[in-house]
Amino acid sequence: MKRRSVLFSERGATAIEFALILPLLLLLIIGLVDFGRMGFVQVSVTSASREGARLSSLDSTGTGTTATIASYVQTAAPNAAKVSQLDGAGTLTVSVTQCSGSQSSENTSVTASTNFKWLLPVGLLSLVSSSGSTLSNFTISSTGTMRCMN
Repeated sequence: MKRRSVLFSERGATAIEFALILPLLLLLIIGLVDFGRMGFVQVSVTSASREGARLSSLDSTGTGTTATIASYVQTAAPNAAKVSQLDGAGTLTVSVTQCSGSQSSENTSVTASTNFKWLLPVGLLSLVSSSGSTLSNFTISSTGTMRCMN
């Protein structure tokens, strides 16, 4: 009789333990996915800005338009902005400083940036932090700089 009461008192313990661990497990998995997405976007934006700076540096006369270089940068990282916003509506913003063609020791730079939206509710962390800064959306940017080929 005593043995039977011990068995009945442990029924449902596994379900309760699983219910306690499941939110932490989901938080960990979603966090890994988010940081993977963030890494992908950062690498893509960095690569695109370098490619844009390379294209701009090869045009030593500065005759290439900023729109041409910006278009090239956006095609170099076609999915970075889409992945960063989760809804496919993200845009990659490009800023170009071209070579003037008159100086031989001049640099050209291309800055590419996009907004990143977290899948996790990290905006709730702003309630906890003393600075009050929101982490829900932030900008991922990279600047590629190369010497002009005069």
